[in-house]
Amino acid sequence: MSIEKVALLAGVSKATVSRVLNDHPGVKADTRDRVLAAISASDYQPNLLARQLRTAQSHMLLVLISDITNPFCSRVVQGIEAEAEAQGYHILLCNSASQLRRESAYLGLLTGKVVDGVITMDAASALQDIAALIGDAPWVQCAEYDPAIPASSVAIDNRDAAQETVRYLAGKGRRRIGLVNSDMRYLYSHQREAGYRAGLDQLALPWRGVAYAENISCEAGS
Repeated sequence: MSIEKVALLAGVSKATVSRVLNDHPGVKADTRDRVLAAISASDYQPNLLARQLRTAQSHMLLVLISDITNPFCSRVVQGIEAEAEAQGYHILLCNSASQLRRESAYLGLLTGKVVDGVITMDAASALQDIAALIGDAPWVQCAEYDPAIPASSVAIDNRDAAQETVRYLAGKGRRRIGLVNSDMRYLYSHQREAGYRAGLDQLALPWRGVAYAENISCEAGS
């Protein structure tokens, strides 16, 4: 079904159909409803490439993560996707395995305007390497961030969370509290260990033990 047939079915001009497809505010509510009903009835699929060339926007976001098997990453990606769709965007997911070559290939999509922005969940130690590739493009560092990079970031206070966990366990009568930490390439690993040690010091608990897992899995932490 073409845009001309949608216009004919709705009893409007092609320009009006185009305005509805592009969410133009200058369309009456009843006219918009007729056009949307015609689109639904005809199963019309707009030409997304043409719209991208017309508006210089793809409504696609590139999400770079280092390990899709990490349960934390997968849950965050679900949240990113849900919010992106609520805002009229879709995501393109890159499981980079922290390989700069793979990240570089995906970040090349910024140049071609295939994606409008980037969300990274890569290890903080790798962010400086990709900063030059991202350039001035919209960029949000998620979970992992480098404070030296002038890009927005969204993260939790890992240090405080670890310290609060020590206080919680101590409150349950535990006195020999250990930490199973992960790869120290990650900023959160440093922050959690700092919070763990601060929590022990605050409660004057002398025993401490830190083990480092080879990967993020239940088996590696056992």
